[in-house]
Amino acid sequence: MTRLLAKTVAVAALIAATGASADTIRATSGFGPSHPIANAIYPEINKRLQEFTNGEWDLQDTPSGLVAPNEMSSALRDGVTEFGALLMPYFPAQFPEAAMPSELSVLGEGNLAISSAVTEYIATCEECQAEFAENGQVYLGTDATPPYNLLTVKPVRSAADLQGMRIRTGAPLYATFIEEQGGAAVQLPSSELFESLSQGVIDGTFSADHEIIANRLGDAIDYVTEVKLGVFNGAAVTTASQILWSRMDAETRAALARASQYGIAKGLKGMQKDAEAARDVDGVEFIEADESLEKARKEFIEAHVARAAKILEERGVTDAQSKVDRYRALVEKWQGLVTEDMSAEELGELRYNEIFAKLDMSTYGQ
Repeated sequence: MTRLLAKTVAVAALIAATGASADTIRATSGFGPSHPIANAIYPEINKRLQEFTNGEWDLQDTPSGLVAPNEMSSALRDGVTEFGALLMPYFPAQFPEAAMPSELSVLGEGNLAISSAVTEYIATCEECQAEFAENGQVYLGTDATPPYNLLTVKPVRSAADLQGMRIRTGAPLYATFIEEQGGAAVQLPSSELFESLSQGVIDGTFSADHEIIANRLGDAIDYVTEVKLGVFNGAAVTTASQILWSRMDAETRAALARASQYGIAKGLKGMQKDAEAARDVDGVEFIEADESLEKARKEFIEAHVARAAKILEERGVTDAQSKVDRYRALVEKWQGLVTEDMSAEELGELRYNEIFAKLDMSTYGQ
């Protein structure tokens, strides 16, 4: 018996034993109980889903143990879980079109607008939708981190200071930036960050400031250099199994899509709050990027955007330049719609009205 099949049997037995309602969505956030998906996004989805369906549906999360992040695609397809956080960079062969905005994560400012632009792009992209359908999934939204900075054990006050430093990066484009400054890019899962920093395996990580709170990095780093180069926008944090979707009517699908936007909005604001709280962590010095780092940042963004279409075409994205242009226009659109002082409730409703309310839920995701 395969591992996933065994898990499916175990879940079915648990449901039978507990008499769980058929209208309870089995969710797996997958990154542990302290992650924003588990402590902000999914609880808000549960609350809103009950509200929007008059208590007929709810969502129960298993934050860790049931499905690992690198198992999520097949777990959703096979019904091991019904709702989960899908990190598309983990599955590049399955989602070349839907992962396109990840290659352009250096565009735009503010995670509220960037997350919304990615969500509209994928929800209204025919090729992206076909990829999700082929994998037995239904896309309902993407989050985005605050801007990426250098979180290090020794100070980086100029581009020259990166020479020889071992920096963990989460995507190839950020590895390129580090290597262009003379550093060594290291690939590590976020779960190993604290130990790797503490033991001197790496000298820093290229991450968002909220990680200092979420992954308790305040005891492992001493400096944050505010490079503000891009975000991580490749997590389809609200992805449903088509097995679940097929037993919902259009009204319930709309309720889940709407609840998902409220959940993502709350998670986005929560990450911003954690990033602000990181500035008050004792022993961590925040360093403003100097002219050399700012110059490197601007030159990198310009060069990367210019070569993005070619990179995407090599990965199998069709008509890549027009898609780059479309995504860029969506980033500009959402930066005009979103304000940083907007509440999570206002943002959630705006995202739903501007994206999913305009789609036919009787055919979406089919």
